[in-house]
Amino acid sequence: MASGAESDLLATIDLVTLSKRGDRSAAETLFRRYRPRLEAFLFARVPSRARRLFDTQDVVQDVCVKIFAALDRFEGRGIGSFWCFARSVARNHLIDAGRRVRTLHETAIKEGSASCPKDLAPGPSKEAEGHESVADFDRALEKLPEQVRTATLMRLELGLEWNVIAAECGYPSPDAARVGIKRALRKIATELSGHDDLH
Repeated sequence: MASGAESDLLATIDLVTLSKRGDRSAAETLFRRYRPRLEAFLFARVPSRARRLFDTQDVVQDVCVKIFAALDRFEGRGIGSFWCFARSVARNHLIDAGRRVRTLHETAIKEGSASCPKDLAPGPSKEAEGHESVADFDRALEKLPEQVRTATLMRLELGLEWNVIAAECGYPSPDAARVGIKRALRKIATELSGHDDLH
């Protein structure tokens, strides 16, 4: 039996369809259901020393606006495909925001500004490693076939059950989905350890 959170996500494509037609209530419901996942995704990817410069709630709101604006480009194939689309928009938003912050920081340094935020200075090596490991995970994930990548994200980031993943991603059974994701995680772990085993 689906959990409350999972039941919420099962209505994703219906909500996307209604949102595309201009149904504001459907759009609000859609983003309310995905907001905690977007918050977690964004929080993990903003270095802690820069978090004072980014209000997570504002960033999530900006990302939701961008997702809504880009919905016409999304072809609904299921929960996983929507989440991959949403996290891609979120990731691009962070990349753009990071560029803007670096530009401001570099300008402040060139102008000799004493008011340059200390949070923009390079952080301790541990923090840098932690942030880099998230980026490395994303890069390793991109090397997986689309079906496997979507299934892996459905399990890791959405917490969906094996039967839902199997049905959406074309696995013959929930057990086949479980085995496929387990194999994908081994490949990601190998990639992160520095041994490229994804080809």
